Amino acid sequence: MKTTFTQEILTRRVVDAAGDLLGHLADFTVDIETGNIVAILVVAEQGIDPNELPWPTTDGLLAVPVEEVANVGTDVELSR
Repeated sequence: MKTTFTQEILTRRVVDAAGDLLGHLADFTVDIETGNIVAILVVAEQGIDPNELPWPTTDGLLAVPVEEVANVGTDVELSR
């Protein structure tokens, strides 16, 4: 069963620093030893080429390091 936090945050829009839509939050990865979130996994918006972005792709999802997240509100805002 998903936790309330997970249900609230998954599928939120992920936008860059200019407010442009990058995609939607699909999941996140957690460091098992510390319990810290280390990356958010993003489904890229249609028309965006993941190969042109600075983050690796894992199973078709962009793996954006959590250090790139500037704010989590209605949208997940990246710092660049």
